[in-house]
Amino acid sequence: MNEHQEQPNFVLKKRLNTFKNSKGAVRSVPNELIIDILKAWEQWSGSAKSFYQSLGLKKHQLSAMIKKGKSLLKNGTDKIGPFIPVKVSSPDDAPKAPIILMWDKKRSIRFYQVKHLVEFLKEAA
Repeated sequence: MNEHQEQPNFVLKKRLNTFKNSKGAVRSVPNELIIDILKAWEQWSGSAKSFYQSLGLKKHQLSAMIKKGKSLLKNGTDKIGPFIPVKVSSPDDAPKAPIILMWDKKRSIRFYQVKHLVEFLKEAA
């Protein structure tokens, strides 16, 4: 393993460096990165100083990002979370209730088997 990768928050630091100018000011950080920093901060067990130093930030820069991250979460920016694939299966002895896909306000399509829905979605994409 590389010596830099052993440092905590190495990936976050690299992502943040792309938004720093030559004077060290951090500009136009995307909301996604701010939320990742907030989540890393919530899981951090060390001191605040060691956290902001591991990211290459000053304490006021970190506090501004944490404040913005909390407001983003409060406003519902990241309620869904990361995509987690789900395996869909249907036992053969289960009651046959259709899967209803609302195509628009007036039309809906009913699928009685999951494989038909999957085939439809593959063709429609």
